[in-house]
Amino acid sequence: MKQIFKKIKTGIGVGELKFGVSKDQAKKILGEPDDFEKYSYSNTEKDLTEIWYYKDLGLNISFDEEEDWRLCLITIESKTYLFENKIFIGQNKNETLSELKNLKIIDIEYEDMSTLENPTHELYSSDSLGINFWFDNNKLSEIQVSPLFKDNETINWPE
Repeated sequence: MKQIFKKIKTGIGVGELKFGVSKDQAKKILGEPDDFEKYSYSNTEKDLTEIWYYKDLGLNISFDEEEDWRLCLITIESKTYLFENKIFIGQNKNETLSELKNLKIIDIEYEDMSTLENPTHELYSSDSLGINFWFDNNKLSEIQVSPLFKDNETINWPE
C-alpha cells in the first residue's frame, strides 16, 4: 500500500489521486485495495458503483459505471487528511463550522441524517465545492469529495 500526499483539493481529488482516473491508474497511485464491493442504487442500466476500501490509508474510492468506471467519489475517514490545512477528521463540529465560515464558504447546507441506530448523524455540504462533511456525536467523522459539474449533468473532470 502506497502513501499519498494528504491534501484535499475540491473538484480535483486528494493528493495525486484525481477525479476521472481509471481503476488501473488508481491502482498505480494507491496499490491494491484491501477490499471492494459493487452495488446499484436502483435497477436501471449503467447504475453500478464499485467502492474500493483502503483501511491503512483511511479512505475509500468509488467508480461509477455511468461515467465509464472513472473515479467519482473519495471518502476520507482518517485525521491525517486536511482540507484547507484547517479541517480534519475528529474535529469538533463547532470548530469545523467556524473554519468553513472563516474560509468564506457560504453555500453550506445542513441535513439531519439521524436514525435510531445513529441518532447524532448530521451532514453539512457545499455543492459549489463538491464536498460533504459528516458528523457523529458532534465530531467530524467523514469527508466526501467529488468532482465539480459544468452543468446539472456534465462533470468538469480535472486535467
